[in-house]
Amino acid sequence: MALKLKPLLLVTSIALALSGCGESVSSNNGEGHAQQKVNENQNQGNGDNNSNGGDNGGDGQTPTFDEASLLSSLVDNVITPTFTEFDSKAKAQPTIVKAYCDLEASYDPTMGDEDAKTALEEAKNAAQNAWKETMVSWQHAELMIVGPLLANDKSLRNRIYSWPNASTCSVDQDVVFFAAGDINGNAYDISKRSDKRRGLDAMEYLLFNENMAHSCSANAAESLNDWNTQSEQSRKVARCQFAVEVAKDLSDSATELLYEWSGEDGYSAKFKNAGQPGNPYSTTLNAINEISDALFYMTEELKDYKLATPLGLFDNKCGNIACPEEVESIYAKHSIENIRANIAAFEKIFLGGTSENTGFDDFLDSNDATDTKELMLKGITDAKAAADAISTDLQTALTNDTTAVEHNHAKVKDVTDQLKNDFINKLALELPKTSAGDND
Repeated sequence: MALKLKPLLLVTSIALALSGCGESVSSNNGEGHAQQKVNENQNQGNGDNNSNGGDNGGDGQTPTFDEASLLSSLVDNVITPTFTEFDSKAKAQPTIVKAYCDLEASYDPTMGDEDAKTALEEAKNAAQNAWKETMVSWQHAELMIVGPLLANDKSLRNRIYSWPNASTCSVDQDVVFFAAGDINGNAYDISKRSDKRRGLDAMEYLLFNENMAHSCSANAAESLNDWNTQSEQSRKVARCQFAVEVAKDLSDSATELLYEWSGEDGYSAKFKNAGQPGNPYSTTLNAINEISDALFYMTEELKDYKLATPLGLFDNKCGNIACPEEVESIYAKHSIENIRANIAAFEKIFLGGTSENTGFDDFLDSNDATDTKELMLKGITDAKAAADAISTDLQTALTNDTTAVEHNHAKVKDVTDQLKNDFINKLALELPKTSAGDND
């Protein structure tokens, strides 16, 4: 311990000097890094609790890491390409869905026109496949809930995708309101409607649910009194027409996201210029911590909601047994694809896009935490393999191959255990508030 006192004092002095200048573009590993955080008054970590970095190797030198370079890499190589791709996919939705709905509106099932039926089925498949592509793109973005997606209590994120707080009854109600053109005498405006009536989850219900009966309880079905008595075809058309409106709204939300991120004075510039005067991120580490917080989607939403709850490891509607009804994407049967996309996005952020770019793996190396890096890389590889090993949709796997789903959960947990402990501690980061008391 005596051999480490001088380097620590040196780091503390440097940290004080930098704090006085209002600058922080690099981090020191181990105890020095934690001390620097305290001196910079970042309100970012636990101070003493986050001071278990590695040994400097006895050379008396304190290695540094270019935090600004990490931020630039994550912005340019991971987050911006993800948001751009999602915007492109979302913008294609209205045209593709409308092409299907136009055929649905003109189709007469009593005519026995096989050519018309085939064309309709192909158009519907195209709309469903476009939704799947958009959803995969969004599931990558779910690991990047930062900046504009975090602002205002995640309001933009929830407009795009409100799961797990979805409501099919709310969507059923708005199908009727949209067809009528008003709500209680006011013109219908989807931009003023709640999150549960919009976004990718609403589109999934509208495009994939084959049951044309509404999903509301008797108490909530006043606006749907005559819905179940209408012909099946008229209900298909009504749902489809509302799907076009939802697709337009989704496209608008994607445009807003990309502008708030990449536009003039957007969040991408704020992240890349963190620590500069007037920047909302007072230090580079403050900005990095927001991105590391986003990685914890892997802990709660993925591990707990998408896997543990359907498995019956947590309370569910089936009574703590395997419950296919609890999966994320029940109508499109797209849950395992979502999980694979989540894990792939986690890996991208961890590596900074690829192993050639600056990522959290390099940040760990610089903090003498290569062992932690290697464990996390192996964990990610194993989690990907476990998800890929599930060859059916998740509902079917929960019934016929529960062991494979349990294995996927265990491998994801291996990653999140490292994330919550060594990853956070070695980098002197702070746990998100939602995970601070999670001992699972």
